[in-house]
Amino acid sequence: MRLRLAFAVFAALMFAAPAASAAVQVRETRFELTLPDGRTLGSEDLVGAEMEIRDERGEVFTARLDAIEPAAEDPAVLLHRFSMLDARSGQWRPLCNADAYGRRAGFPVAGRWDAKGRYVKDPQSWFLTCTSGSQGKCVLWGYNPFRKAPSGADLAPFYQACQHMVRADYDGRGAPHTRNGTLILWGDVAGVSDDASDDPSWKFEAGWGPDGAVCVARTRWENLLPTAVLLESQPRLAAAPCDKAEARRRGALLFNHSK
Repeated sequence: MRLRLAFAVFAALMFAAPAASAAVQVRETRFELTLPDGRTLGSEDLVGAEMEIRDERGEVFTARLDAIEPAAEDPAVLLHRFSMLDARSGQWRPLCNADAYGRRAGFPVAGRWDAKGRYVKDPQSWFLTCTSGSQGKCVLWGYNPFRKAPSGADLAPFYQACQHMVRADYDGRGAPHTRNGTLILWGDVAGVSDDASDDPSWKFEAGWGPDGAVCVARTRWENLLPTAVLLESQPRLAAAPCDKAEARRRGALLFNHSK
């Protein structure tokens, strides 16, 4: 099938509605395209489709949906393999960078991001994310913002907190303090994941909420951001000690350990 769609972009890889001839929506991590004759096409039906995408700089490029496969972490999440057309060479290349498993894939997610970088649970909007980035990782880790936790809790705030945790964005201002490929253990208060480990080399790092860390025991990379420097500039993150109990007392949704 050869299908061409036109999308406008709110921000980097964030899409608005396409042309009036068709209506596109996202149900969790899959496209639903309603055609003028009433037929609905899902992501699986759109393999081979080419999309004209306008990015946040106003530049237009062509992307193509090459394949669909379920994610190993959660088969309900569909991984979309996109290529983009290099205007100079005329060659197609992967749209997404490789993740820790070598996958160059992404998927759409319902919702949007506001000017302050906060996730907004808006079913009428959607964006495209790659599995190599925090927005994709947090869905794969179980924090799909349109689902409920085993405890019944809304996962949207957990999804936002996860963005800060993945990026080691301690003060919640959007600046990362980690390196690609860094491993962490994480857990939460909602029963999605457990950060327990018998390995004493994993040390408690921080507790996380929707606005960033609630307390920090140690930074992930001392040579990127020394713990003392962070706590001097952000004294609200200090605690004696900062451990899981104290992080819970301060309202943490997520916790993590690092080496």
